[in-house]
Amino acid sequence: MVKIMQRNLHLGYGYTALAYFGITSLWVIFLQQRGLSLVQIGLCESIFHLTSLLSEVPSGMLADRFGYKIVLMGGRVAAIVHAIIMLMATNFWWFALGFVLQAWAYNLQSGTIEALLYDSLAENHATERFPVVTKNMNMIIEIATPVWVLLAGGLIHGHLNVTYLLYALSAGLAIGCILQLHEPFRDQTTPATDAQSLIAIS
Repeated sequence: MVKIMQRNLHLGYGYTALAYFGITSLWVIFLQQRGLSLVQIGLCESIFHLTSLLSEVPSGMLADRFGYKIVLMGGRVAAIVHAIIMLMATNFWWFALGFVLQAWAYNLQSGTIEALLYDSLAENHATERFPVVTKNMNMIIEIATPVWVLLAGGLIHGHLNVTYLLYALSAGLAIGCILQLHEPFRDQTTPATDAQSLIAIS
């Protein structure tokens, strides 16, 4: 079990590096290059944040019901579809749909990989290591983010489409990590029922 836990931790770190692949951080410039006005770009960002706000609790319920791996894979599939839409969209409404999917991609991974790794530690009575695990994950994100921004900056003159291709590729590789993860046991002595509402669990 210790080997499985260590494998989960390493895969979790790999997933973190891939899922938080911020290569598309210059999306405002990308949308300007695709012909959207500043007002439309602002609306796209508003749609992202509103969708994220409305989806945060339901995405947590999905993890409780279907398991961590299914939810993580759903998030990466949403990321891939988002990238495809961004590359192919020809009007504002398609871009708006792309940002809805981007919000879902964010929500479905938000806290999910951390919960999976915590339960992996709990299986081995090693939850005292969790602060170190979260520190490592945050360090990976903090180091990777400026690297991806610099790389995106090098593609800014006519090649920002490549950033979305790389984003889709990283999401596909993240799915590969997810498939190799061991789904840890979770104590579900009081499982959710169909009658359980969002108000009841909030």
